[in-house]
Amino acid sequence: MIRLVIGDITTLRVDAIVNAANSQLVPGGGVDGAIHQVAGPGLFSELKTHHTFLQPGEAILTAGYRLPAKHVIHTVAPRWIPGLDNQTEILSDCYRNSIRLALENDFESIAFPALGTGAFGIPKEIAMSTALSAIALQLQRSGPELDVTICCYTEDDYQLYVEAVSDLGGEVSEDGTLLMNQLLPKCPICFHPLKRIVYGMPSPGMLENQDNIYIGGCIIMGGDPEIGCKNCDWQGFIADVNLEGGQYISIVVDGERNRFVAGVIYEAGKPNSAMGLEHRSPVYLAMPDNWLAEQVNKCQNPTFWLGKRHELLNGALEKILLGYATLTEEVLHFVGLRQVSHSPDLD
Repeated sequence: MIRLVIGDITTLRVDAIVNAANSQLVPGGGVDGAIHQVAGPGLFSELKTHHTFLQPGEAILTAGYRLPAKHVIHTVAPRWIPGLDNQTEILSDCYRNSIRLALENDFESIAFPALGTGAFGIPKEIAMSTALSAIALQLQRSGPELDVTICCYTEDDYQLYVEAVSDLGGEVSEDGTLLMNQLLPKCPICFHPLKRIVYGMPSPGMLENQDNIYIGGCIIMGGDPEIGCKNCDWQGFIADVNLEGGQYISIVVDGERNRFVAGVIYEAGKPNSAMGLEHRSPVYLAMPDNWLAEQVNKCQNPTFWLGKRHELLNGALEKILLGYATLTEEVLHFVGLRQVSHSPDLD
């Protein structure tokens, strides 16, 4: 369960409250300073004794000392720098790792402030939607037995969260409980939105809105995957998304001339790891924003191909995909690529 409250997080009686710490773990301002002030000197003494530095996105646990909460989970949000593309992922890690730590210690309740919205400067509309998505998805993966409170310091913050919930397709009940449809993560292979797989005969209403479902077949065997990607046909369970690994290659080919247009190489689950590929160049490129989309837009009839690097024909990347003047469908299938609807969503 997730609920919103207005109040002072230092007064909540839960198994753990989450502190918006800094990497040096010294008492600061805002939520961090308030938690240290109420907890007393024992909190900083424990941090100083056992920890020296905390990377953004990571989380550690201490006792709560004089706080009503039994424990404090400390995490560091990223400092907002406009233009960097990994900041929401790091902020999501703050929530994910805090919840994992709570569950590892058999906690039943946890309370979060609006991480990163103070001195670290993350715009509230970005921080709040990121928080809701990260919490909801982590509870789906880990199990919903943890009660999560999002503590808003002001009425304005509460209303911003309500708006963010609405934008995600949910609503907030009178007691602050979030009523949200199941949020699904992005595909770990091509980063397009995953869809819920529907088995058996879909209802007329489902058929009218097929963009939101993945039709899995008429026969239910048991143990069938619950989510799938319409672009690359990945299927699995929510818990499988973080387990996908390996390096993938995606290339764009001009369907009219059978010529290489552009490509990327990246790690599964890590869109920010992508490096650009150019024809007859052995060097991987650091990609500017929208680089791949710009290359696709130059092509009148782009076709998209995807494959796991270690499953490709030996030497296929350098000798064939980046070396051949002509890339027919037969050649692309031969080296181990398969055609997909779109290039990976790296934005």
